[in-house]
Amino acid sequence: MPKSKLRHGVTILESIHTAGLSSVPKTQRSAHLELYALGREKSRLTQEKLALDARREVIDRHLGSINKRICLLQEDMVREQQAEAGLKAPSQPIKMVDIHY
Repeated sequence: MPKSKLRHGVTILESIHTAGLSSVPKTQRSAHLELYALGREKSRLTQEKLALDARREVIDRHLGSINKRICLLQEDMVREQQAEAGLKAPSQPIKMVDIHY
């Protein structure tokens, strides 16, 4: 039976092939059958790895665009704060005029 290990929030499962277990006794197993089963498992894992690599590239590109957008927004916020600071502290005092109704 496969063991499961928890590492950084991801469950890693050992396969039966990794553990070297089989439901058929070793004396009754065919080397050809075992080679076939291992070949299929290798092919499946290779395909899974390619899919994960492609997904990793998409995620990296998306993270890059998000980081770029964050930088632009932070720069805009700094500019707005500087502009507001400039408006709040006028260089000349404001003249007050009394209005009588």
